[in-house]
Amino acid sequence: MSSAPRIILLLGAAREFDRGLLAGIARYASLHGPWTFYREPHGYFIRFGRTTIEDLRDWKPHGAVCPIRRLDLISPLRVPIVALDVNDYEGKIPGVVSEDLRAGQLAAEHLLGLGLEQFAFCGFPSMRWSQDRCRTFCETVAQAGYSVRVYRPRARRPVTWAKEEPLIRDWLVALPKPIGLFCANDDRSANILESCRALGYGVPEDIAVIGVDDDPYICDLANPPLSSVSMAAERAGYEAAQLLHQMISGKAEMEGQRILAPAVGITPRQSTDILMVPDPDIRTALRFIRENVSRPIQVRDVVRATNLSHRTLNDRFYRHCGSSILKQLTNSRIAHISRLLRETELPIGEIARKVGFESDHHFARYFRRATRMTPHEYRRKCSLP
Repeated sequence: MSSAPRIILLLGAAREFDRGLLAGIARYASLHGPWTFYREPHGYFIRFGRTTIEDLRDWKPHGAVCPIRRLDLISPLRVPIVALDVNDYEGKIPGVVSEDLRAGQLAAEHLLGLGLEQFAFCGFPSMRWSQDRCRTFCETVAQAGYSVRVYRPRARRPVTWAKEEPLIRDWLVALPKPIGLFCANDDRSANILESCRALGYGVPEDIAVIGVDDDPYICDLANPPLSSVSMAAERAGYEAAQLLHQMISGKAEMEGQRILAPAVGITPRQSTDILMVPDPDIRTALRFIRENVSRPIQVRDVVRATNLSHRTLNDRFYRHCGSSILKQLTNSRIAHISRLLRETELPIGEIARKVGFESDHHFARYFRRATRMTPHEYRRKCSLP
């Protein structure tokens, strides 16, 4: 292509997922560009009129990234498109999807690991991504022998928070306490925290809350700071830009490709920083695991931290946590290793030493047995290509 690609980018930056996509697109453009982007005017220009097809046609674009709901604006241009929010779309336009099923599973495993025995979900029933997160959350909790109380609004369509908050408050009041509450995203979690504060419920003492997207503008500013499932949106943005470039260059066609933004782990914060197990020996064991997660401890070390036999402690783990001592220990260590792989640039060999492995081979085998990925594969999944 003789001139720099001109890309329509109808993507906001209000949500962390969207900001991640933008960062990935910008990263690809900086390496393979230059690209020129058309962004919609800021809100204070809306009084002069919204973007029209004539505006875009006059700009002579080569491609576009836009939400699926904006296809009516972009499609007449007959340029390659990568769409967003395509959960219910089955056409030939490629799109970015989040790994919603995995997000629900990760949230459930995190709350189960706290020793909770009561669980709830609050989302958006009309949204497919929320439904998927709810489904695997409920399935994972059910596998541990528990059930989930799901918030089901009276209205079929989303309503304003002002109208919905009284219903949410009534639902929260009716929930048994203590309880672990998974919200479909961080926005929903922020609303729940607001309602909990108004009702006088302690978080996490009464209600432990976890969201999705790991949005620092929500999670770190929340009171208390919010635990959240992290999604690798930046990688998805990079791959979306790469595919768009291939289509513009004639090296690929629009064939309904799906670009996955993986759910890559949990960022724990104060909203779930509690052990709710009624059994004091299990609390002692879980606290020992959490405090020694970076050390090569084994099941016998966990048993020694209590006054119980291995068999008795393991039986109580199944009763209160829905899994064995070994499973809890492995989940905690894998979560810690995953954060080091995801959030640091430490060489994998150095990470292996930090968590107590003398052999890179044994470290890789341990990680792969738990995740079905090698540490290198996991890091590639979470980072840019």
